[in-house]
Amino acid sequence: MQILFLAHRLPYPPDKGEKIRSFWELRTLAEHHDVDLFCFYDDSQDRLHIRDLRPYCRSCYAEPISALASRVRALSALVQRKPFSSAFFFSRTMAKRIAEAVQSISYDLIFVFSSSMAQYAEPWANVPAILDLVDVDSDKWIQYAEHTRGFRSWLWKHEGHRLAADEARLVNRFRNTLVCTTAEARLLRSNAPKGEISVLQNWLDTEYYRPEAVLVSSEIAALQPYVVFTGSMDYLPNIDAVQFFCRKVIPALSSQVPGLRFVIAGRNPTAEVKRLGTLPGTHVTGTVPDVRPYLGAASAAVAPMRIARGVQNKILEALAMGLPVVASSMAASALPQELANLLLVADQPDVIVDQLLRCLRNSREARVIRRESVASYVATQHLVDQLEGFLQSAVAQTRNVPCGGADLCRELVSELQ
Repeated sequence: MQILFLAHRLPYPPDKGEKIRSFWELRTLAEHHDVDLFCFYDDSQDRLHIRDLRPYCRSCYAEPISALASRVRALSALVQRKPFSSAFFFSRTMAKRIAEAVQSISYDLIFVFSSSMAQYAEPWANVPAILDLVDVDSDKWIQYAEHTRGFRSWLWKHEGHRLAADEARLVNRFRNTLVCTTAEARLLRSNAPKGEISVLQNWLDTEYYRPEAVLVSSEIAALQPYVVFTGSMDYLPNIDAVQFFCRKVIPALSSQVPGLRFVIAGRNPTAEVKRLGTLPGTHVTGTVPDVRPYLGAASAAVAPMRIARGVQNKILEALAMGLPVVASSMAASALPQELANLLLVADQPDVIVDQLLRCLRNSREARVIRRESVASYVATQHLVDQLEGFLQSAVAQTRNVPCGGADLCRELVSELQ
């Protein structure tokens, strides 16, 4: 097959949830198909990684995002009563490049990663298309609204409702819409009951997260004993989670286990996260080249998420390393029962403390069970077969849709000059 792959972020390096998933999909598709990648990047360093994607792409067009221009477009979407998520990622240059590609190549399928990129696939109704939403982002925006006040709360609430309407429309437009869990599929179907919605679980390289392969430095060992939180620390749900843990859990935990630290190991910590590092018993690493040593030396991992959708990769990574994990009920609810059973679930600070005290008495046998369970959950060949099945099914479907794709391409290219 010839596949056009659209992603809102350059899918490399695969160092956070969305990039891990999009890179795995790209790499998997490239094993048996010809793939052309069109994507954006917002970090100048990401441009250096375009070459790393060449083994997986016949061609790769990556466009930088102007932060200022994107925000202006997003604000203008408020007036137009459209989701600002899509407006943020609109580019006439990107649209023109994609139109030229569709004009010159007879694509068998368009694979779209994230709702923000769906706008670039919608003009080509004659080409089968699959949309990977991963999570139901509209619900996440509504959760944001519930955890803030004032203008931001109003803004995020409106974005959530507008995006929900757009998600429902897209489900009916695409041949298949993918999400990462049955809980996400259930939520999406409640809003879009007629479309085709399928579950494709997140992939994780469990070999990469083998504890035996990790070397713990003396600097990290000096932090022991500690519990760890990992993730991008410029992401609101993660910021909210560590602030809650520092305010409500650490004081009581420290009184029970003097000397126990809370280590926040994540990239791009905001100023408010960095300030947490000044609190007694809290250490903020900042961006690190490899999070595995921090997992390998930890006594436990925590995921006290109060805002969450989909699978938290931080939980899968910690379980793959054999760590006991204390997670909120919201974070645990996304996992299948066999993995949720491996977690210690707690939402209230005193219960979280009790569960962490249990973790400190964790057995070696329990660590092996966690690792084996995660490896079974993300069995690679099963996910590969699933993804290929979705592609074949989408292409095999027939629809009475208007063709004339070449004429439409020429018209769009002309308009975008």
